[in-house]
Amino acid sequence: MALWKCAVCGAEMEARCKPGKCKNCGAEKDQLVKDAPAGTKKKES
Repeated sequence: MALWKCAVCGAEMEARCKPGKCKNCGAEKDQLVKDAPAGTKKKES
């Protein structure tokens, strides 16, 4: 599973493939960016 974040409204969605549009605001799929799944982001020192 990947975490997708909407560049328009900031909503996050979990899906295997890139969603067709944001389920929150309806933004097109080119506005969705792949984000690291929860718990895997590097901590800044």
